Amino acid sequence: MEMGINIGLDIGAISLKLAALGRPGDRPILEALCATHPQFRMTEMGGRPLVLSEYRRIAGSPIQSTYDLLQEFYEIVPETQVEGIRVTGSGSRTIAKVLGLFFENEFKAIARMMGAVYPQVRTVFEIGGESSKYIRLEGGSIMDYDRSGECAAGTGSFLDQQALRMQYSVEEVGGIVGTAKSAARIAGRCSVFAKSDMIHAQQKGYSPAEILRGLCDAVARNFKSSIVKGRPVEAPVALIGAVSQNAGVVGALREAFALSDADLLTPEEYAWCGAIGTAILEAEEHRKRSILQIHRLRQHDSEEKVQDTEPLSTENVVQLRDRVGVYVAPPKGDPIPAYIGLDIGSVSTNVAVIDESGTVIHDVYLRTAGRPIEAVQQGLAEVESIWGKRLKVCGVGTTGSGRELIAEFVGADAVNDENHGAQNRRHPHQQHAGRRAGGHHLRNRRAGFQVHLHRERCGGGFRHERSLRGGHRLVPGGAGREARISIKGEFAKLALSSDSPTRLGERCTVFMERDVTGWLHKGETVPNLVAGLSYSIALNYLNRVVRGRKIGKVIYFQGGTAYNDAVTAAFASLLGKKITVPPYNGVMGAIGMALIARQWHQATGAASRFRGYDLHKLRLATRDFVCKACSNLCDMKQFDIEDRRATGAISARTSSGNRR
Repeated sequence: MEMGINIGLDIGAISLKLAALGRPGDRPILEALCATHPQFRMTEMGGRPLVLSEYRRIAGSPIQSTYDLLQEFYEIVPETQVEGIRVTGSGSRTIAKVLGLFFENEFKAIARMMGAVYPQVRTVFEIGGESSKYIRLEGGSIMDYDRSGECAAGTGSFLDQQALRMQYSVEEVGGIVGTAKSAARIAGRCSVFAKSDMIHAQQKGYSPAEILRGLCDAVARNFKSSIVKGRPVEAPVALIGAVSQNAGVVGALREAFALSDADLLTPEEYAWCGAIGTAILEAEEHRKRSILQIHRLRQHDSEEKVQDTEPLSTENVVQLRDRVGVYVAPPKGDPIPAYIGLDIGSVSTNVAVIDESGTVIHDVYLRTAGRPIEAVQQGLAEVESIWGKRLKVCGVGTTGSGRELIAEFVGADAVNDENHGAQNRRHPHQQHAGRRAGGHHLRNRRAGFQVHLHRERCGGGFRHERSLRGGHRLVPGGAGREARISIKGEFAKLALSSDSPTRLGERCTVFMERDVTGWLHKGETVPNLVAGLSYSIALNYLNRVVRGRKIGKVIYFQGGTAYNDAVTAAFASLLGKKITVPPYNGVMGAIGMALIARQWHQATGAASRFRGYDLHKLRLATRDFVCKACSNLCDMKQFDIEDRRATGAISARTSSGNRR
């Protein structure tokens, strides 16, 4: 009987899967393969033997992983007995080029497998490591389809990273979620925002099970809104991809799409659909691509890095933060007329105090950590402990995403958005200011200025989240050691010492972590990687916020990220221009609001509404509820403060409030 084994390889961003479809006469050799190598298992498809490999993580080295897997296969199966081989998946194009193989479309491969094995399926949901897909089938043909973009929201990597933050493996999540009686509200749009929501949920007392259940709900909501986008979902629905093994996500998808247990099935071949479909197509189509010399793959087992990224240098960086002295109070003990500015953002809360001449008396830069009220209290307490007895507060201003809510707490006299706050403290010749922490792009234009805030709902690159979680990250070092990198000081020192920064591009923080791990496995040095991360942050800002708009000749870099000299150097290198980091770069918005509060006082002469430094003395009542004014169903908190009421979203990523 004619023999011929057809191989389908699905090489994704995270994993590698092989399917080998033989003819009846190939059964003995395939059985011998499975008996010798337990990483392969035998099954059947239409009377033909089908061998599937284990689900193998590629650890950032797709070519090496593919070589290892094929080498194991060919130890038992002669190359001459393989009739054809075809590849599919997001990580397979390089291998297809190296070996001269045919690359198969992933949607076509999945649809072919479903038509052959599960012909009753009408809709396919796939949630993999780095991508998600929606496919609607009819008679084995694709009627409609869509996939996720470069954002990691709702992918397996997203779920994996968030679970690890709570010190759980992704495999444990399903069982834990089953014990939850309720769910915390977690953002599914971005890993950075999800982290903030998870921190806030922990602070509110939600259990790990409730937070993880909220995370699974977020994955399902994101899949419905970002991938399916209102398209028909006809049962039966097949859920495939690695995330299909998470019972929490499966339950959340059933609820989100109102599917019964019978309507949503998880195939036994949940991770091998693309590989099986590719093997079937290779067997059916006449055009073949055979591997006759596997050593061709061995010759390309290490990808070479493109050496076109310049080493970082501070030559074009002008640092002004150290050129201001300590404030010296007037010699007499008279009260100092003062103005307080508060900038309450999702990442940081900043307090600045100025005198009548606009000189900064004191500044405080704090992490908001999902608790803006507590952060403001801490900042005010520091001001009081040092200057409280000398200051006569004549005006208070608030800005940032939490400006309205905090204005009621502190008794603010002026409330402005952060762009007006930042603009009020600038160099007289400043033409462009990049406010990194909030993703802003300001450009003076004669009497006014342009403001661009669009960042496509992506938090990647706007914080030091890139594989350096929580300010620190343990990364493999030499000889099995680990290197602990601190964001403050050490990160920049390492990056500036690099002679060949790694070219990482601009990616979602979730995917960037995987890329960094892959480079570490290839032996890349830590200095080169952190230098590459600095370039990545700058590229992300320029491409997602500035987006081709004109940049002036005099550039000021402000915001919390400007404390990192390596990122500043990356901007200077990419733009080929001098970058100035102004004094008080982290609290510019707060200083601007203090100046606005001074303008208010000078114009009105009125007494300030400032309630005092100790917010704990206020009569306060709170109530939590869900706002149903739109489909977002935001968690809200109502504050009754003394004689006034304020309501704001309690998500740490918004920290917003509106007076009512």
